[in-house]
Amino acid sequence: MKKCASCTKDLPDAALHCVFCGAKQAPAPAVPGSAAKTVMGHASNEMIEALKAQAAAAQRQQAPAPAPYTPPAPAPYTPPAPAPYTPPAPAPYTPPAPAPYTPAGFTPTPGPAPAARPAPVPTAGSVAPTMFVPGGGPPSAGPSPAPHPGNLPTMMAPSPMAAPAPMPSPAPLAPPAPMPMPMPMPMSAPAPAPIPSAAPPYLASRTAARAGRPIEPWKDSLRLMMFIWGGALIAAFMVPVATKPDLAFWFQVIIDGEGTQKLPPLLMAAVGLLSIVLAAIPTSPSPRGLIAALLGLSGILIPELLMLSKGDFGFGQIMQLISLLGYLMIVPGLLLRSEYQDSIMPRIMVTLGALCVLASYLIPAGEGGIPIVGLFEMLIDAPGKAKIGAILFLGPAVLALLSLLVWMPAPGSAGSKVFAWLWILWGAILLYTALLVEGNIGRVVELSPYTALVSWVAGGGAELPIHGAAYLALSGWGLATVLGKKLE
Repeated sequence: MKKCASCTKDLPDAALHCVFCGAKQAPAPAVPGSAAKTVMGHASNEMIEALKAQAAAAQRQQAPAPAPYTPPAPAPYTPPAPAPYTPPAPAPYTPPAPAPYTPAGFTPTPGPAPAARPAPVPTAGSVAPTMFVPGGGPPSAGPSPAPHPGNLPTMMAPSPMAAPAPMPSPAPLAPPAPMPMPMPMPMSAPAPAPIPSAAPPYLASRTAARAGRPIEPWKDSLRLMMFIWGGALIAAFMVPVATKPDLAFWFQVIIDGEGTQKLPPLLMAAVGLLSIVLAAIPTSPSPRGLIAALLGLSGILIPELLMLSKGDFGFGQIMQLISLLGYLMIVPGLLLRSEYQDSIMPRIMVTLGALCVLASYLIPAGEGGIPIVGLFEMLIDAPGKAKIGAILFLGPAVLALLSLLVWMPAPGSAGSKVFAWLWILWGAILLYTALLVEGNIGRVVELSPYTALVSWVAGGGAELPIHGAAYLALSGWGLATVLGKKLE
């Protein structure tokens, strides 16, 4: 190390300019290669060999070991008392003199030129004032170097002040303990990032499959059917049963009737009221569908069983029950086929129901022969309007054959919902057509409004044995809702 020629700061031997003040330094004398230091600070091999020879000679002389060096105790540090600070007196303010008035057209006489302002004396970089420190270090003993652009005072630097008294240097600090080298962390190979799998393309077949598997398609229509047909049953219960010779209502039958005569009107009122109340209660579609199916089945099966219990249980009663079973399978099967178009279960239900209905037309019933043959003979031989009666009684057989269109491939409902409504409303079609053909609808309405207007709602007519449309609708929508959960 060497001292700077200007600011006396420590510099490397090979430095040509001072990094503190920028002053140029004298070149370092050439050093022979044998005595030059290396990059790591070690001497050459010749010097190491010479030192080894000197150490060997000293050992041969066996000189006594010198006394151990005991450094003197350092004197206690007493900081000097700071000098009292005396702020500089502010310079008195002298306002500038106003410029003399010069009238127009007057040419002043030029006077002597003002004296030139002396140029600022360059200051050494070590004592030049900076933006934050008023004064620099102590002045150097050597000659002042040439002015350097970095040595000039800045515009915002204050005027130089007297340098404070030098502070005594503190005691030398102990060298810091060497920090332990951190152990190298074992490098592990990074795990390969998972390759994102591309989503499969959305195919049109998936859309068709989703359309053939709807989710709860009767969630809203089931409640609507329960409100409508429940209200129809209550309205039918309120319609007079007869007007002549006396006005009669169904509640009078409940009060004055004997035995099982009270049951049909009770079922009509109870099923209608329960259907409306249970439709208003919030619940999931499956329990509501089960309740609607039970209400509809009770309104159909209980009167049929009571009617069969009155007479002999023969072949005709068996065929009547088989036909009724066909109705109960065809209506929910057609509703299921209209929504779940690619399912096989609705097709099987409709087929079995159609076979049950056709069985009542094809199986001989005693000495009368085959029923469908007798209806065709009536259709051929009957005069005029009598043919319409044969056509009406052949209607369920024709509907059973048309219902087999459910085997048409999907997509397409094959008219399932239309056929379902025809099965439900067939009693009303049969009743009103017969009244219109006979031509005495006004007389029937006057004598028995219930028989002429709303007997198809609850069924059980005397002249036309028809099934109640309200009970068929409730059982059909209820069974379709329950069985549809298995097909989703």
